[in-house]
Amino acid sequence: MNRNKLACGCREVTYGMIEDAVRAGAKSYEEIQEKLRFGRGCGGCREFIRAFVRELLEEQEK
Repeated sequence: MNRNKLACGCREVTYGMIEDAVRAGAKSYEEIQEKLRFGRGCGGCREFIRAFVRELLEEQEK
């Protein structure tokens, strides 16, 4: 995974920022969204980031 790739262009949120939020203890999409402020512009990233967060949380549970 390219940690510098943008997941949300409107707010310049990267894959790495989302991964770091999960590793820091965030437990939900909503918690990460509140912290990083993504998905509040055009909204085009919401479904992708929701799936990405789900994957990260599932990996963390293993």
